[in-house]
Amino acid sequence: MPSQYKTKKKKAILTEVVFNRREGDHLAELSELAHVAGYEVVDRITQKLDAPTAPYLFGKGKAKEIKGRIKELEADVVIIENKIDAIQRKNLQAMWHAPIIDRFELILEIFINRAGTQEAITQIRLAALKKEGGARSESHRTVTSRHALIKKLEKKLDLIRKSKDVRRKRRLLSGFDLVAIAGYTNAGKSTLMNCLTSAGVEVSGRMFTTLDTTTRSFDALGRKILITDTVGLISRLPHALIEAFYATLKEINEADLILLLIDANDSIENIKKKVLASINTLTAIEAEQIPLLPVLNKIDIAQKVEEKAAVVETLTGKKAVCISAKKGLHLDLLVNRILKILKTYCFHLILPNTPEGMSLFSRIHDKTRLTEKTYHPRSIEIRFETNERIARYLFNIIKKSKLPIDFVNCEEIEKQLLKTKESQTGDNYSVFTTDEGEEFIVFNIIEDDTEKTNASEKEGATTLSKKWGSKTTMGEK
Repeated sequence: MPSQYKTKKKKAILTEVVFNRREGDHLAELSELAHVAGYEVVDRITQKLDAPTAPYLFGKGKAKEIKGRIKELEADVVIIENKIDAIQRKNLQAMWHAPIIDRFELILEIFINRAGTQEAITQIRLAALKKEGGARSESHRTVTSRHALIKKLEKKLDLIRKSKDVRRKRRLLSGFDLVAIAGYTNAGKSTLMNCLTSAGVEVSGRMFTTLDTTTRSFDALGRKILITDTVGLISRLPHALIEAFYATLKEINEADLILLLIDANDSIENIKKKVLASINTLTAIEAEQIPLLPVLNKIDIAQKVEEKAAVVETLTGKKAVCISAKKGLHLDLLVNRILKILKTYCFHLILPNTPEGMSLFSRIHDKTRLTEKTYHPRSIEIRFETNERIARYLFNIIKKSKLPIDFVNCEEIEKQLLKTKESQTGDNYSVFTTDEGEEFIVFNIIEDDTEKTNASEKEGATTLSKKWGSKTTMGEK
C-alpha cells in the first residue's frame, strides 16, 4: 500500500484534574492505554484543584489553555482521566471543538478492538449500550430501541454462558486442579502461561494483550493442573466492564488457587497501588475465599527485589515467590509452592472385584492419581490422591454407594474435608490507606495457616530441579 494512503494515528492530548492527593502516575497509565488504543499522545496536562468546577471540571483558565494546545498541536481528541458529567462534557466540547473521551470510553474502545470471541463481543456491546443510557438527547423511541437491544443481547449472553457453564462443570469434575493467573495488566501473565504449558499465547509489552481466557494443562510431579491466563486487572476498572467480562473473571472465581502476578520492575509505590487494585478487583468478584499466592515476576531486570517482596508480603500476608518467567528463573520454587498450597487428599479403599466395583475403580482411575493397586480374588485394594473438589465428589459417591466398599481411612478424610470447609468461613478484612489518601478494604483472600516455607521450599525445589532444572520450560513432553 502506498505510504500516502496509510492511516495516520490520531493525535491525543491527555488531561487530568488532581484533587487533594499526589499526582501519582495516572497519566502514565492513561498514556499507555492511549497507545494501545492507537493514539499518538502529543501532550499531557494536569491541574491540581480542591474540587471540580461545575461548568468545566477544570478551572476556566486551564480549560482555555487546553483549547490553545489543541489548536497549536492540531490534536484530534482530548482524553480525560476523570469522570465528567453531561454538562461539563457539553461545555468543554463547545469550547474545544474537539471530541472528548473519558477513561471508561478509552478502555471500552480497546476492548472493542481486541475482543476475539462472540461472548466478549456481546459483553462489550452491552457495556457500551449501558454507558450510552441517560443522554438528554435520546428520544423515547431511541430509549425504547436501546432497551430492546440490551434485552436481546442479555438473552444471547445468557445462552452463551449456560453453554460455557456446562463445559466448565465438566472440567471441574475432570480431576484437574484449577489455577488462575491474575494480576495487573502487563505483569507477564501470558509469558508465565507459555513457560508453564507451551501454550503459545500472544505476548507483547502492551496492556490488555489477553482479553479472552486461555486454559492449558501441565503436569507437576504427576499432579494434573489446569492453568488459566486471564484478562489483566487495572485500577478503577469500571464496574460495567467487570460485568462485561464476568465470564473471564469467573475463571478466577472457580480456581483452587490464584497466582497474583506482580511486576518486580515497577517502583515500590506502583507495586503497592497495583497489588491493592488487584486485590480489590478479586474481592469485587467474590474470590476472597480462594487461596492466593503472590508471585514477583521480572526479577532478572528488577532492583530492590527483597524490599519489594517484603512490601508484597505486608499487603497480602503471604510470602511471595520471586521468578523470571522470561528467563525461566525459579519456576521450580513456584511449582513447589503451588503443590504445597493445593491440598492433597489420600484415599485408601478396598473395592469388590466385580463388574460394578471395576466400574467405580475406572471412574476413580480417570479422575485421580493412583499410587497403589493390588488385585485379590474378591477385591481390589487401591490408594489414590486427589484435590479437594474431586475428594468431596468421590466421598459422596462412596458413602452413598450400595457396594460393599471398605473405606479404610474414611474418618481421616471426613475430618480433613470438614476442617477445610470450616477454614473457608469468616469475613475478616483489613483497611489499607495509600500515600494518596485512598482507602482500600482488603478481604483475607489468603489462608490463615501461614507456613514457614524456606526450608521446605529448598527441599522441594531440589526434587523439582532433578526433573526440570532451575531454568526449565515446563510442559514439554
